[in-house]
Amino acid sequence: MRFFFILFLGIGILHSYAQNPNDCVNALVICGDSSIGLDPSGTGFDEFSLPGNEIPSCYNFDQHSIWFKFTIVGSGSFTFDIVPDDGADYDFAIFGPVVDCTELGAAIRCSSTNPDNAGVPPETGLNMNETDVTEGPGEDGNGYLQFIDASVGDVYYLLVDRAVGSGGFSLFYTGTAQLPNSVTAGAVEDQSKCDSDGTQDGLTEFNLEAFTPTVADGQQNVTVTYHTSLNDANIGINSLSSPYMTISNPQTIYARVTSPNGCTNYTSFELSTGGPTLLEPSEVILCTYGFELEYSITSIIDEVIADPTGYIFSFHATQEDADLNSNPLGESITLTETPQTYFVRVTSEEDSDCYNTTSFEGRINRIISAVNPEDLTACDTNNDGVETFSLAPLTAIILGENATEDFTIRYYATEEDRFLGQNPLPTSIENTQSPQTIYVSFIENETGCRDYTEFKLIVTPTPEPYFEQDTYQYCLNDTEPLKIKVRGGFANYEWNTGASGPNAGAIFVEEGGTYTVTVTNEYGCSETISTSVSVSNIATIEGVRVKDFTRYDNSITVTAVGEGDYEYALDNEANYQNDPTFKPVETGIHRIYVRDKNGCGVVSEEVLVLDYPNFFTPNNDGAHDTWYIRNIELFPATEIRIFNRYGRVLKNLPPNTEGWDGRNYDNILQPSDDYWFTLFLEDGRTIRGHFALKR
Repeated sequence: MRFFFILFLGIGILHSYAQNPNDCVNALVICGDSSIGLDPSGTGFDEFSLPGNEIPSCYNFDQHSIWFKFTIVGSGSFTFDIVPDDGADYDFAIFGPVVDCTELGAAIRCSSTNPDNAGVPPETGLNMNETDVTEGPGEDGNGYLQFIDASVGDVYYLLVDRAVGSGGFSLFYTGTAQLPNSVTAGAVEDQSKCDSDGTQDGLTEFNLEAFTPTVADGQQNVTVTYHTSLNDANIGINSLSSPYMTISNPQTIYARVTSPNGCTNYTSFELSTGGPTLLEPSEVILCTYGFELEYSITSIIDEVIADPTGYIFSFHATQEDADLNSNPLGESITLTETPQTYFVRVTSEEDSDCYNTTSFEGRINRIISAVNPEDLTACDTNNDGVETFSLAPLTAIILGENATEDFTIRYYATEEDRFLGQNPLPTSIENTQSPQTIYVSFIENETGCRDYTEFKLIVTPTPEPYFEQDTYQYCLNDTEPLKIKVRGGFANYEWNTGASGPNAGAIFVEEGGTYTVTVTNEYGCSETISTSVSVSNIATIEGVRVKDFTRYDNSITVTAVGEGDYEYALDNEANYQNDPTFKPVETGIHRIYVRDKNGCGVVSEEVLVLDYPNFFTPNNDGAHDTWYIRNIELFPATEIRIFNRYGRVLKNLPPNTEGWDGRNYDNILQPSDDYWFTLFLEDGRTIRGHFALKR
């Protein structure tokens, strides 16, 4: 069995007598699960002045003592722990087994060890380990003594004294010896009653006996008494009669329950006198744009009383009017910026003398208006209708000339969120539609008054310009500049050439390079695109190299220069090739063509390819009757010499003759044979070869 008692000892005054001392005869009876609330001061009657009582030898008494009584109803060990609070030092003595405070005899246990001097904890009491029955004072002992082997019917008195320090102590009963069953005290709710006895002094009568069944809690043969102090209730003195006239407002009453075995328990409740129990209404502060505001004063009733049923309400400008129930204000008042106190009288419908009053202060705060921001627009960069908007720059706009630290600005996606103050938006958001309305709450920090505004998020289309051609080609030999044009009707154009304006949709260029234009639509959205202009030019034939007099390996190689990309054709423009060399090439006059692949034009030039025949038949049949070099007449300064196999010059031919007829200088026909020639050309070349004469 383990019981726990918490006791608080008051500090006595040496030169005064306590009104309610705790003496042996008034010892607190300890029962199972007892409640103890004694706050004694002084020693009261000195039990040790009686001849049958001996002063304990282990310590001296002072005025901080308390008596306990233990009646054993079941044999066993009697042990306990006294645990001081706040470093206090408690001593104790035990008397018994006796049944009379006048014949306590000598203490059977006595402990007055000073824990600081002995170097031990401040706890003290009886346990099953110790063998000594007395210790102290000073450094003697460890605070614990030998247990008591208690029998049924034994009565023990425990005297506890605070020797050093201040504060109470906790008493833990740990023995196996059984104590009487405890008694319980039922809880009584606090009571309030109207002061309607004709004298408004806050005092009135209460029928205490009406609470007795509640305090008795259904227990039989218990006695219930009422007291004005916890000491009186513990000791059982100065019980109150019923009906009882209160002496203060409010006043605490202590109810004592005593069972036939002497066990007691206690409860307390409060008696208050006055009118209806009123709440303290909050200050009424309303926000408005004007300088005054009509307020329905009856709306404060729910803050005045928990249940308005059965009461009459009136409102007054002064406490006196409220007490006298005069000059009511009616149900509506005008609030201004100047604070005004208003008084509420609540009167019972059944008793006009039963009333109470309370008051509240009312005023207005003027709402400071927010500056309406303009709608936020953003260009649709991804053509998906969604863009990111930064709301942070709007703060300064909405504040206007107000200080940042005085206001809180919040943004909401819906009016409901703004009304409930939930789900505020971050300062960087993506729109969910276009246009999308954003709702703004503009809150003054000091007053809590708020204004509202709103704006829209608008995503505008981004222009989609494009050029008429993917790329452009310009011929430097053209007589007119190249026109570059952007399709689409836009509000403005700005080129990297410097050209700009609403009508600058096209420019004219005469140089190659990259040309960039930024177009802006009517929403102010821009897009930049670029195109390239490649330049080309008609070719210039710088030279033609002819390889001739090679029989079957004659060739022509053209060297063309210019800013273009060229291709080449010989005699027929239907067959162009990338290679500037043509072979094999027949003897004769040819025309070479050089064409710019980019369409900038064609240049041409005639070329002569020479070669000699390798035989002739001078038989006057009209075919190969003479040996001559075709087109050699085009080179009038050319010299031709013909030799026989022996190196003899047979003939010198001028370039404008019809050729060699097979005769020598003497006009003698030469026989069939191989003959040689030397050709001295105007360009300085010398060509040698041989041919056959056949007859």
